[in-house]
Amino acid sequence: MDSVELARQAAAELHARLVASGIDPWSPYDFAIAEAKRRGFDVESTAAGAAVLNGGRATFVAADDLIIHENIGSRFEQAFLVAHEIGHIELGDDPDGEPAPTIDPVRAAEPSPVGIDRVVDYGRKQRREVQMDLFARELLLPRSVARALHVDEELSASAIAAKLGAPFEVVAQQLLDALLLPPVPPATAVEHVERPLNPLQAAAAAHRGEAYLLEAGPGTGKTQTLIARVDGLLKEGIDPRRILLLTFSNKAAGEMAERIARKQPEAAAAMWIGTFHAFGLDIIHRFYAELGLPKDPRMMDRTEAVELIEEEFPRLRLAHYRNLYDPTQIITDMLAAVSRAKDEVVDAETYAALAGDMLAKASDPEMREAAERAGEVARVYGAYEQLKRNAHCIDFGDLVALPVQLLEKDATICAALQAQYDHILVDEYQDVNRSSVRLLSALRPDGRNLWMVGDAKQSIYRFRGASSFNMTRFGKEDFAGGKRGRLKCNYRSVPEIVASFSSFAITMRAGDANSGLEAERDANGHRPELRTVQRVEQQPVALAGAIEELRREGYAYRDQAVLCTGNEKLSTIGQDLERLGVPVLFLGSLFERGEVKDLLALLSILVDRRAMGLVRIACWPDFVASFADVAAVFAHLRAVEHAPASWLQHIESISGMSDAGRRALGKLAAALDGFDQTASPWTVLATLLLDRTYTAARLGTSADLADRTRGIAIWQFLNFVRVQPAEPGLPITRLLNRVRRLARLGDDRDLRQLPVAAQHLDAVRLMTIHGAKGLEFGCVHIPGLNSDTIPRTPPAPPCPAPDGMIAGAEGGAIETFRAGQAEEQECLFYVAQSRARDRLLLYAPTEKSNGHNRPLSPFLDRLGGTLTRRSLVPGRSLPVAAEARVVDLVVDGRLSFSAPQIALYESCPRRFFYTHVLQVGGRRTATAFMHLHEVVRSVVEVVIASNVPVSEQALQAHTDAALAGEGLADHGYRAEFRDLALVMLRFFLTNRADAVAEAPVVLSLNLGGEEIIVRPDEVLVRPDGTRSVRRIRTGHMRSAESKDVGAAALLLAVKQAFPGAVAELVHLSDGGVLELSLSDRELKGRKDKLAKFLGDIRAGRFPAEVSSRTCPNCPAFFICGQTPDGPLQKKFA
Repeated sequence: MDSVELARQAAAELHARLVASGIDPWSPYDFAIAEAKRRGFDVESTAAGAAVLNGGRATFVAADDLIIHENIGSRFEQAFLVAHEIGHIELGDDPDGEPAPTIDPVRAAEPSPVGIDRVVDYGRKQRREVQMDLFARELLLPRSVARALHVDEELSASAIAAKLGAPFEVVAQQLLDALLLPPVPPATAVEHVERPLNPLQAAAAAHRGEAYLLEAGPGTGKTQTLIARVDGLLKEGIDPRRILLLTFSNKAAGEMAERIARKQPEAAAAMWIGTFHAFGLDIIHRFYAELGLPKDPRMMDRTEAVELIEEEFPRLRLAHYRNLYDPTQIITDMLAAVSRAKDEVVDAETYAALAGDMLAKASDPEMREAAERAGEVARVYGAYEQLKRNAHCIDFGDLVALPVQLLEKDATICAALQAQYDHILVDEYQDVNRSSVRLLSALRPDGRNLWMVGDAKQSIYRFRGASSFNMTRFGKEDFAGGKRGRLKCNYRSVPEIVASFSSFAITMRAGDANSGLEAERDANGHRPELRTVQRVEQQPVALAGAIEELRREGYAYRDQAVLCTGNEKLSTIGQDLERLGVPVLFLGSLFERGEVKDLLALLSILVDRRAMGLVRIACWPDFVASFADVAAVFAHLRAVEHAPASWLQHIESISGMSDAGRRALGKLAAALDGFDQTASPWTVLATLLLDRTYTAARLGTSADLADRTRGIAIWQFLNFVRVQPAEPGLPITRLLNRVRRLARLGDDRDLRQLPVAAQHLDAVRLMTIHGAKGLEFGCVHIPGLNSDTIPRTPPAPPCPAPDGMIAGAEGGAIETFRAGQAEEQECLFYVAQSRARDRLLLYAPTEKSNGHNRPLSPFLDRLGGTLTRRSLVPGRSLPVAAEARVVDLVVDGRLSFSAPQIALYESCPRRFFYTHVLQVGGRRTATAFMHLHEVVRSVVEVVIASNVPVSEQALQAHTDAALAGEGLADHGYRAEFRDLALVMLRFFLTNRADAVAEAPVVLSLNLGGEEIIVRPDEVLVRPDGTRSVRRIRTGHMRSAESKDVGAAALLLAVKQAFPGAVAELVHLSDGGVLELSLSDRELKGRKDKLAKFLGDIRAGRFPAEVSSRTCPNCPAFFICGQTPDGPLQKKFA
């Protein structure tokens, strides 16, 4: 059990004992004093900052049996300080420990994995203080007591806080822990019996001297061997402070420390055990001055890095990587290239030099463009590093690269660090990158007493620069003369499964003829099995059937895992399994979960004048309203100007609402009373969940495991909200914008981790193969074994590395990337198979949605005769998801939409619904770049409307006026924005200079009684008499734009109204004009599709096209999903 949870359970027992003895728990200071006195200790207060406190806020003087605490704050806060010190006494403490200057009564049991906490998990000393803080909170208000007060006695968090004299935040956090996290069963003593080392393990553990690499496949006991080596070193008298143990993840570091501590707790505390990045951060903190950094540099995450570059982007004047409407994705791609360079310890100057070499050697336009693109990345790299330094920040890539650069150039510091450690051990060596290898080389240039363990066939972190190439170089280019060993016995899996992944291993690029393993366990008669179904929607039904079948055979849900290559696939599978009645444990993308979107939608009410969030909130049990009532509110807000949420004070003025709708809005008004756009998001949500609704209580008392998962997701979200950095702007708006960025950039990956308290729940584990690395399960299910899923051919990186950057690469950057990805796909399949102990089941559909054959993965044929195959026809179908149900849309009259509107239906019917049916979609928050495009658009409209030649002087005057109108006149990059606008506008003028303009006319298409309106931006007659009907866009052309139904509607309307005319798409950012051309067959297909879309709209079919890249940009991101019940009446024409 987690040490923090053990501390809390001990505190709860003490609380119960004190209450049973007659001590009043509602007088917290007296309560804490009573416990101290029961132990024979005195308690005294002193002034804050007194010398006796030694820099802390409280201390225990063991020689005098005395607890001393500072005398500031409320009586509860002072009680908390006393309880904190009692925790140190009760749980035992480090005799050399120092008082903690920070004692936090509101502390979460686990850090939210953002900022520096992504790198450094709570270290031993910090985790000790977490233990004490949570011990103290539990002693004064146990979770079980808080839960009973809230659920049974129906006391709100505020009422409990008032009764206890405690801050609301303390009681709220304790209630959130009590209600949203599953209760952890009481600890039971477990005796850990380790198997004796086999001869190969023993030889590896006993090795001393030259560098050593142990090749250890899955289930061969590599961790046991590593721990045995540590144990042997300690028995030889090696000072534990002179042992450095480097791992790949915080979780692995924690498990190592825990296993060492079972035998040698003091040694485990003294050793340095952690990740390469945590070790690098430690070096940065020690030698910040030599690195030219402030004493405590702040860790910048990817969203902040993107924002930093966005501000500078116009001034960089890029050509190949220019996107002046929404540069976020391009900047993200370029920063990924920068991060990859840091993996290789290549700085901005070296990157630029490599790009220069490429340009000098370029012999054709394609090579020249590749070199120029690399040069632009180098320019961004240099600007980013300077901006980061100016902000006194470092990023994740710096954590190893900077220490390597320091050690390689400063011999004195390097010698000091070399002398600090006698033995270095490295876990998961196949996952290190070149910067990590160079760090090891700096610490141990001769490799002496450097001991590493890894498996090239499990190298699955290419996106972090990891490569099995490092294992290949060992003993040659790296750590020359180093020795190797190899473990051969698998203790985890039955022989049937070992035979399967061993057959695959000997065919892998990272394997060899000797890569197979021998099983130590007895056979169970169950070979790995491939179960095929006809269609993809039958796959989750087959999967659910197999899970239940295995459960009947004695495998609990918790001992079964479903593994996939990506989170999006897992989210879909998880939702499907839940609808089929199978409990799953999976958070997925936190910000796209329904219960988290509910909270985000509610927060948006306080900052959004249109109150878009109401369409989602009206589905809450507390605020249920019909679709008609919601539509009435939206109509009212379109007609009347209100400040955000102020309309809730004037519900009686909204016409067309039912009495039930008014009551629901009255409850919502009461729930949000006292809050506005300046409120703290965490306080708003905690108050809503614990004071003004019983949402948390409902989830906390539900027997439904899906509700437990929802509670866990809300707890994780609130933990994230609480630690958001303080920045300028309105807190709620800032949070909503940050969530969008995190989701769009995929920087929310760490928030998908389940809290420790959830691990015991009996539910099927859904995990990516990356997430399952290092774990094992009784039964493993791997769906999607098709040739288009695994092996997948990922797209080439948008910003390839310059030639010569990647150590050991043969050929160009793209060839290197392709070869590495082909190897990693094999490794992923190998890792997935080898997680299974007893049963391994694979699944695949055999047909595509159009009925064509969908080939199976070629990997399956490489399993030899170890695989059983059978075809299934599931006896039931997959239930329809609530959010996929049709909307009860009642249309008065005909449908009428513009061509761009119907094009939006093609890209995402759900967004079309919010934007053009409910009319709440609107646009997302405008950036300076978007304002620049509005400048260009407004000048284009002026030019077209005036229909007279425009001089350069007049063009500049129009541009200046438009810049002022869009608020860019005083922008720091006004000059750059002005230049960019003029480039686009000059292209526009030049392109129409020799034509005669006609007044644009509105065109109409009639399709089965429905109407599509086409509004050309301008109509020109060329000198040759050709009429050109044009649609003008200021941005870049989308890849499929010329083929979408919006373009088809334009072409159809032009052919109908102006026979012989041409239809053109103009994109000013590209400086391009494209004449639309579709064959008669293509045009008929588009016309049929337009008619179908109109029919689907009338039928209320608005499914969402889910995309991790585009959804976070959508104005409806926080509300997308379930809609209220009842009919929605609309008139469009």
